Amino acid sequence: MAVLELYTSQGCSSCPPAESWLSRLKDSGVTSEQLIPLAFHVTYWDYIGWKDRFGSERFDNRQRDIARFNKQNTIYTPQFVLAGSDYRTHQRFSNDVSEIIAMPSRVDLTITAQKQGKTDLGVELSANISNSPVKDVALFLALYENNLKSQIEDGENEGRHLQHDYVVRQFYGPFIQSQAGEKTHTPEAVRQLVMIDKDWQQHELSLVAFAQNPHTGEILQAVRLPLGDRI
Repeated sequence: MAVLELYTSQGCSSCPPAESWLSRLKDSGVTSEQLIPLAFHVTYWDYIGWKDRFGSERFDNRQRDIARFNKQNTIYTPQFVLAGSDYRTHQRFSNDVSEIIAMPSRVDLTITAQKQGKTDLGVELSANISNSPVKDVALFLALYENNLKSQIEDGENEGRHLQHDYVVRQFYGPFIQSQAGEKTHTPEAVRQLVMIDKDWQQHELSLVAFAQNPHTGEILQAVRLPLGDRI
């Protein structure tokens, strides 16, 4: 599956149209079996006067890593990143996604989740990296929530009522997996306790795992697990 990342902020006046476009992807003909969108809310616009409640400095740092991979000197919002590369040719979007998913899988990912306690999840992520183009692979876990709404009371979007989808709530990794030379090697599964806030809409949550080339930022494979009745 292809991964489309959006770097956005409630404090950025140019971001609501980008988030609306991301939300409309559900009705665009690109299916949930082809594409995983993720909205990372950054914090560097908070100083304008409105603190983005979904923002995290971890997402700022991830965007800086992507800029380094893409040899960019600055970061900006809204920014789309497709399969690890800065993406601006939206008119070709369906074709570009089709080209990505037509490529042979280079990492096989398996993800399972079991309820732990009242709401948290015990997640196990296994990766077969024997066909990976690089020896080391970085694995990530992201928990996202759909159908969120915000009333903005300050900053560039003051007075606006915003709709958000694919909002990353929790982000874990990188977990580095390495091939062991010429020997047959099965990396140990990644085990992670995923924390879920009681105020989140549990039926709107999905868990995503993806594998990334840690040297170029290229996304090698991704899988999604809708949580639904699991929590």
